[in-house]
Amino acid sequence: MYKLIVVDDEFSTRNGLKVCINWFEYGIEVVGEAENGLKGLALAESCRPDIVLTDVKMPGMDGIEMARRLRADMPDTKIVFISGYDDIAYLKSAMKMDAVDYILKPVNLDELIAVVEKIMDMSKREKNRKDLLQQMSAKLHQSIPLLREKFLIQLIRDANPDRAQIEKRIGFLELQLPYDTAYCALIIRIENAFAVFEAMAEQNTQLISFAIQNICQELVDQRTSGYSFENRRGEYVLILALPEALGEDFLLPFVEELTDSLNGFLKRLIEINLTIGIGGSVAHLGRLADSYQTAAEAIERKLFLGRNQAVMFDAMAARKDVDYGRINELLAAIASVLKTGDADQIEQLLDGMLRELSESRGIGYKDCQRICLQVLLVASQFLSEFGLRTGVQNGEESEVWEQLLKLETLDEMSRHLKQYLFSICRLVENKSFKKTPEVIGEIERIIRGRYSENLTIADIAQQVYLAKTYICLLFKQETGETINEYITRVRMEKAKELLKETDKKLADVCLAIGYAEPSYFTKQFRKFTGMTPSEYRDIHRR
Repeated sequence: MYKLIVVDDEFSTRNGLKVCINWFEYGIEVVGEAENGLKGLALAESCRPDIVLTDVKMPGMDGIEMARRLRADMPDTKIVFISGYDDIAYLKSAMKMDAVDYILKPVNLDELIAVVEKIMDMSKREKNRKDLLQQMSAKLHQSIPLLREKFLIQLIRDANPDRAQIEKRIGFLELQLPYDTAYCALIIRIENAFAVFEAMAEQNTQLISFAIQNICQELVDQRTSGYSFENRRGEYVLILALPEALGEDFLLPFVEELTDSLNGFLKRLIEINLTIGIGGSVAHLGRLADSYQTAAEAIERKLFLGRNQAVMFDAMAARKDVDYGRINELLAAIASVLKTGDADQIEQLLDGMLRELSESRGIGYKDCQRICLQVLLVASQFLSEFGLRTGVQNGEESEVWEQLLKLETLDEMSRHLKQYLFSICRLVENKSFKKTPEVIGEIERIIRGRYSENLTIADIAQQVYLAKTYICLLFKQETGETINEYITRVRMEKAKELLKETDKKLADVCLAIGYAEPSYFTKQFRKFTGMTPSEYRDIHRR
């Protein structure tokens, strides 16, 4: 029920207002009356009414002054002025008090009812708005942990934050992060997190994530101030306020203690390797993104240093730039050596490439991964070009590519590439794909059968189901001459035969052995025999 009081210096008016309307039907209860503003104010302070019907002119304290004082203490109370004076000055004063309405005496019942309905409508809307605000406030309170985490993530990502906005949000979120304090960001990353979490039930994943953050936060609270949070799946960030007396000297002992605590907990549950990247210190909170960036660059050096390490950013400052020209030379050499099947040379080339990468600066995980993928691409092109690809090898190759994308250190990538390239070397060495004599014999039979056509190496390669480059290399190695030389030799021998044994015209002989131009035939024949076709016929037909 809404509470209403009536304030008027006339008893008849007060009594009439109380009984002229069935207030109960509107959910309103008349809880008191007063004969002037002073008593009305005291009554209002005691019963805290929702609605006040008050006269304007009263002895002692008028309704305007009462409303002014009441408004300061009870801003939501609805005030309706009733007066026998049609005075513009009073009307203006009433409106300044944010009154609901101003009714003239004698009070018109319909007008009063309309004002009451107006008040009830306003009250319902305000109640709905308050209820909505309370619900939103409750949800906002529940969301504070999420909002804090979102803000902390923004701090490590935004390189140019606005100080005023940062301090405003810190106050709202009730975080203990003084702006003008030295900070450092640490990154804790679960190695091969995708594979680790993929093998777990989601509940266990969440428990491990919670435990890591909890261990980190407990140690932070014991040793300094700051916060831990999950930046992305498998990556946790610590924002540390560096103690003024220790500065960066605080970091290494803290990281050692943190590593022991985390490893001690995790080894009781599951074998998980962690890498910790330690960022450089920054002078104030607005530079925290710089510290996070250096921590991220440090943690990428796990690529060179191996797993389960704590890496500071300056660990590789003296390294040289990567020589991409040298990398391309090594890739070309690998492509060439694969043709020989020499595993020892392949190993030397891979060691040289990976040594070039490990001694370089300015190259990160993605670049190293890309170069290793180029090695696999070289191997894939070799298999296709030399016809060594089979269904089994296609499946193995896909698995090799997928596995490489999951590896996180240069040493792991090196072992992975060697294992795969060695298997290709064994394939080349054993020549298990097709016996060489059979291939050579088949090529020779095709040429002898189709020499009279416009025969190309591509036609031959298609018929023996091998790559052009491969059959050219193989034929030269086994016979000592190229395929084109062999085609020419077969054609010239047949031409000699036709010139000796038939009266065919030279143009017909030319066409019969696969040449379209007699002049070209004559040139090739002289090159092969040392004489022209006519001279050869004259000598052998006498």
